[in-house]
Formats: sequence, structure tokens, C-alpha cells
Amino acid sequence: MTGYLQTLSETLHAYGVDQPIMVVDLDRLDANCVLAENVSDAGLDRRLVAKSLPCLPLLDHIRGKIQTSGLMTFSEPMLLALLKLETKTDHLIGKPLPVSSAARVLSECPDAAVRVQWLIDSPERLKAYLALATDRQLALRLSLEVDIGLHRGGFQPEQVAGIAQEIDVNPNARLSGVMGYEAHLAKLPGFLRKRAVRASADAFDQAVSSLPKTAKGLCLNTGGSLTFQSYRAEEKASEIAFGSVLAKPTDFDHPTTREFFPAAFIATPILKTMPGNSLPGLDFLSRRKTDLAIFGGYFRAQPVFPKGFGYSSVFGRSTSQEVWTGPPAASVKPGKIALLRPTQSEAVLNQFGTMLAVRGDQVVDEWECLPN
Repeated sequence: MTGYLQTLSETLHAYGVDQPIMVVDLDRLDANCVLAENVSDAGLDRRLVAKSLPCLPLLDHIRGKIQTSGLMTFSEPMLLALLKLETKTDHLIGKPLPVSSAARVLSECPDAAVRVQWLIDSPERLKAYLALATDRQLALRLSLEVDIGLHRGGFQPEQVAGIAQEIDVNPNARLSGVMGYEAHLAKLPGFLRKRAVRASADAFDQAVSSLPKTAKGLCLNTGGSLTFQSYRAEEKASEIAFGSVLAKPTDFDHPTTREFFPAAFIATPILKTMPGNSLPGLDFLSRRKTDLAIFGGYFRAQPVFPKGFGYSSVFGRSTSQEVWTGPPAASVKPGKIALLRPTQSEAVLNQFGTMLAVRGDQVVDEWECLPN
């Protein structure tokens, strides 16, 4: 990958990058979209995770390649921005929001009542949302978070029937579906994974089977970027969710994503190069190393270019001008562009406010990002 990174660095230098910025490679992104289409069951709807792809032009580009049922959205600011920018997108909230947050969203965007599936994880939150619906005289769409093995909250499958009935009889609410997240499955060791996969599927099946038989067109959501390929339409789920895999930060380097390309990078100028740099306080000792200082630092990312450089154990981490250490014969110059792979995409791809879109050896667009 060194030749690719060298070309990318030169492209960004020629474009005039002079401060840290996020970069997305459209050729790699397109290849990842094709692969995601090919490895997922065509009978399942696909929902993009907005927090993992927090840029509307980026989402639009992907939606031009992958047909989607809507977005999974996780925060009030991003939800409000997307509701105002788009008029028809369906939003499944990916984590339970405080009812006060939902109230503000409904005040600014009353049509959120029909465009948003609010996630309910407990009887207490259900009570709060039903009170809000009664107060506003709106029929809120409520989706149930079900614990299918991750144990990060949500209803137990045996609770679903009673909660669904409570929603069903309330004139100011309607059941929109269930969501079961299972991020633990891909990360368990092999001897635990097979049993956990079966237990997770059984829990999801039990929850779905508990829903009212009269309910039609429900959103039965599961999966994630490391597991979405494993679901089939003949099973209980109606849709799968993914996002990060299309950018493939380092946290998503996994056997299930081996064929996907890293498509997002942090680019930042090299401020200084210091061959044979002495140790602080030990000026009489020279080192057979080259140090360089980048613009900014403490990014949630791993250095990948120039080749052979990594975080300095001598200078430590810094948000201002972080020092990397590499080989003594490294040919690096101030002003050239260093590259890092993000460890995650959420709260990282949009951290600089702007994203550069690259195709081939050209920067083809600058995209404004969404708020977290």
C-alpha cells in the first residue's frame, strides 16, 4: 500500500493541504459499496449508520450506489440537520435519546413524528415518550431496543409482547419495529462465538415472534459493519445496518471485512523533520532515528505514511505538534503530507468540519460534514 499512500500524499500536497483534514477515496469507497451489495442478501433492506458516515454528500454518494431504507441516527444535532436538509428520509434512532431531546426535535420539525422511529429501551422511557405523545397529540413511532446478547441495555425478549401491547392500545403511539444490536458476536473467540451467534438469533427470533400478528411493515433491524453479511432474508430480520465498513477504519480490520479497502484517511502537513535527533536532557547522545513533527495530533488514528513512522515514545502524545519516529534514512521534508488511518469513523470523519473527496490523483470536491 506504500505506493498508493505516496501518490495520495503527493496529490494532497499539490492541492495545497496546509492543516489537518479528512480525506475519502471515492474509487475505494465505490469498490466497498459494490462489495457490500454483493455480500449482503438482496432480500434485506439496508440502513446506513449516519454517525459512521457523518457527511451528507458522502451519504448521498453511497446512496447512489446502494439502495437504502433510511438512516440510523444517533444524536439530536445530526438528526435535526438531516431532517431539515432532507424531506423524506426515514430515521431509526440508534440509541435511546432523553425525552427532552425528542421534544426539542418535534418542536423544530413537527414532521419528525412520521419520519423518526424513536428507540425505547425500558418501561420508564416508554412512559416518558407516551406522555410526550399525549402532550403533543402526535402518534409517535416507537421501536423497541432488544437485548440479544450484547447486554448493553434494552428489553429482554420475553418483555416484548407486553410492551408492544401497551403501545398498540395507545392512540398516540404506534409500534414501528425492533432493533437488536450484536456487536459482540464478531469479537468473541471462536470457541464462544458459535454458541453466542445461535443465542443471539434465538433472542431476536423470540422478540420478533412476540410482536402483534396484526402489525405489518415493521422495521426488524439487526446487524452491524462486522456482521451484516451473515443475515438472510428468510430469517426474522427485515433489514441490516452498516456504515463504518465502507470507510474501514482500523477498528474494522477483521476477517469478515478483509476484502474491503481502507477508504478514509487523516491528512496533515509535516512541520519539521529531525534526522538523528537527540534525546531531551541527553543532548550528548544522538539516535539512529528520524523524528518528524506533524500539524496537530492526538488523533484517533494510526500513522501509515511516511512508511515506518509511529508515535514517539520519547515525546509522547500532543494535540499541537505530535512527534513521530521512524528510520534514519527516511526521506521526509517539511510541508509534505503525512497520513493516518482513523481507528473509528464516528466522531472522527467529521472532526475537521470538511472532507476532501479524491478520485485517482485528483481532489474532486470539498464536502461539509454533519455535526456529531
